[in-house]
Formats: sequence, structure tokens, C-alpha cells
Amino acid sequence: MKKKLIYLTTNQQKVEEANEFFSKQYGFNIEIVNPNFEILEIQAKTCSEVVAFSAKYAADKLGCTVLKSDTGLYIEALGGLPGPYNAYFDKQIGIEKFLELLKNEKNRKARLEHCFAYCEPNSEPIVFSGGGTGKIAFEPKGVRGRWHDKFYIPEGESKTLSELREEDYEYESTFWGDAKDQFAKWYKENVIERNNIEN
Repeated sequence: MKKKLIYLTTNQQKVEEANEFFSKQYGFNIEIVNPNFEILEIQAKTCSEVVAFSAKYAADKLGCTVLKSDTGLYIEALGGLPGPYNAYFDKQIGIEKFLELLKNEKNRKARLEHCFAYCEPNSEPIVFSGGGTGKIAFEPKGVRGRWHDKFYIPEGESKTLSELREEDYEYESTFWGDAKDQFAKWYKENVIERNNIEN
């Protein structure tokens, strides 16, 4: 029997992009669901720890296989903050106040972490991690994406992730690292093909 895989996300842009990516690049589809319950997140230093816990919590609660993603932004001048607490910082102070913290800071170096966690019910999660390096802009630019997309500039670029996404989201996605590809290759080889052999 084919295992159903649910990707839990509240981000509509993620929904559209994930649907196209997995179908076009790897030839499989996943069901994407906006969860109707709060997925618990632990306090941790890395996104991989947070997403692993969340995926296991959701898989056990729903009784089905789930995929969960998370992103962290680590700013050198702020000692690694906001790290995995992106959503909290956005909700509490927003873009303008956040960038105010860095207005006189010359060190704009930052690192983006992007993780996917796959988990079956009553099992341990498998985490795929990627990311990239860049810098923080002095002011937000662009309209697409989440808050940090509007002020994070990938290494080698002069535009924010948001601006790049407006021009070509497939090109922009390369700056998030290869976690999505890592997962897709693993899932195709270890779940889809294995399931085909068994059936």
C-alpha cells in the first residue's frame, strides 16, 4: 500500500513552489496541508533540532507520514540571532525595528539554514539540512516571501531573496541550499522505489 506523505505548511508560496518542484524535478506528488492544530516547537540552537521535533510531534498526532520544513537566519553581529526564532522576531518586532538593531553595524554577515524533516508515525525523524551565506541589507526590498527574504542578500548578489524571487523563483531557490533535493532524492530511492518493488 502506498504511503501518503503530507507536507505541513501555512505558507501559500511554499505550497505552489513545492508542488511544482517535486512534480517537475522528481516526478512525484505530495499532499500539502495547512495544519488545523498548533505544531509544537522546542527552543533549540538550530533549525534541524526544531524541525525534527515538530515533524515527529505532527506525525504521531496525525498518525501519518509528514514532511516539515524550517528556516533559520544566523546573523554574526547578533551572536547568531534570530537563528531558528525567525517567526517570533518577525511577530514581536517586525522588519523595521529589527533592521534598526543593525543600522550602525558594519559586519553584515549572515547565514541561512534551511531544513526538511521526514517522519513516519512512531519513528525517529530524518533531517536534511542545507543553506548558504550572505549579508543583511540596510533596508528591506521586495514584496514576496517572509520577512527575512526582504533583507537577506545571498553571497555574490546585490538583490534580496525577495527581489530575486520576483524575477525567477527557481534561480532564487538555489540560494537556500540543497535540503529539498536531498530529501527528494532520498524519498524517491528509499520510499517510492522500495514501495514499487514490494508491490
